Amino acid sequence: MLSFLKKSKTELTEASFAALLPEHLQKASHTFFTPLNIGQTAAQWLTEDGNKTILDIGAGVGKFCVTGAKCNDSFYYGIEYRKSLAKIANRIIAEFEIKNAMVEHDDIAKIDFQNYDAFYLYNPFYENVTFGIGLNREVELSFSLYEYYSKYTENALEKTKPGTRLVTYHGNNFEVPGSFKKIKENDERNLKLWIKQ
Repeated sequence: MLSFLKKSKTELTEASFAALLPEHLQKASHTFFTPLNIGQTAAQWLTEDGNKTILDIGAGVGKFCVTGAKCNDSFYYGIEYRKSLAKIANRIIAEFEIKNAMVEHDDIAKIDFQNYDAFYLYNPFYENVTFGIGLNREVELSFSLYEYYSKYTENALEKTKPGTRLVTYHGNNFEVPGSFKKIKENDERNLKLWIKQ
């Protein structure tokens, strides 16, 4: 159990979060959704300089948004392309009585990055290139979409102001512009903090 989490009617643990998911998503959780300890570290890194609006790109069922919102008072916005997952995410947010998080069903290419202080990426587009390993068939998946969304994200991050924080978990980090410098990483080297120079 994670003692740093703010109390609510339902305690946030790996088990309590998984229990709120449909069975097929419980089985996919380890592959697709942020572990609580990783989410806590990411939330700390993203907000330690006072950032107040965090964007989770490819939020899925909102696990990072829930974890971050339970850690501090910053507001965690999630963008999720699958309508069904966004709906589940907001139901879970309500279950944990969280007021400083929400997940919106939208296309990341329609989002203005200037509205956010910091960003979290858990390899959000990789599903497009792992054929046969996906959450469901709700959305189109293709290598061309992987390239398109990766490039859009890279260009949008490039336009952010100096000092902007970005945390990436796993992935090849192709979405990270050269103007971002890696500041630190965890012992496993799969969680990285980047700051725009």
